[in-house]
Amino acid sequence: MKQIKNIWSGINSALIISLVIIYFLANNNEKVVYIDNVKLYNEFHMTKELGGINEKKYKPILIKFDSLVNRLKSMEVRLNKQQKITKNEEEEYMKLKRMVVSGDTEVQKLRSQVKMEINKKVWERLNGYVREFGEEYQYDIILGAQGQGNIMYSGEQFNVTDEFIEYANLKYEGH
Repeated sequence: MKQIKNIWSGINSALIISLVIIYFLANNNEKVVYIDNVKLYNEFHMTKELGGINEKKYKPILIKFDSLVNRLKSMEVRLNKQQKITKNEEEEYMKLKRMVVSGDTEVQKLRSQVKMEINKKVWERLNGYVREFGEEYQYDIILGAQGQGNIMYSGEQFNVTDEFIEYANLKYEGH
């Protein structure tokens, strides 16, 4: 059911975008351009900056988790070399393994949460910049392309990704 809903959502999005493009291309006075959202996000300085800040912020947690994983690996190597494993060693190993699995789940949750926070902050900032950019350069429509089929083809003259990345980075840096 969810898959069918996603398919219809994709079809509706493609249809709406196609109709908008056809309408505005038929009116030659209109200025329609697009921005590659993936490239924009990856090359926007705020994305890199927030990623670096969060990496430093959560580094102690990741170091602790890596240490736990290394302890488990070295214990596995040691236990594999032994002929016989005591009950105490087995319990210690299982406890350590559970801690690693639990830690891995926590690290994955943390990474997901941080990524969502960064995405939200970055796109809030970029959406404002897109509005300003559109007004400043008098574009009627700025489409966002994600490389997933919404814009199947366009001439390069409609691609303003690089110009917008430069504009957004200058705005972000206070210029």
